[in-house]
Amino acid sequence: PFLAFTRSAFVARKPNYAQPNWLGVGLAFGTSAALWAFLIKQHNEDVMEYERRQREGHHKCTGCS
Repeated sequence: PFLAFTRSAFVARKPNYAQPNWLGVGLAFGTSAALWAFLIKQHNEDVMEYERRQREGHHKCTGCS
């Protein structure tokens, strides 16, 4: 009888597919787009640094390094 008056903090509900959670959808796609943009930017910077080091490594002067 005592447990009949307690409520659970977790309530199971059927998902309502007629009304999607647009905030959650927006956060998911926004986060994914931001991560892809960061990865592409980082990749381009890494390629530029690699090419710069390749150019510097091919000169023939003996006074460097």
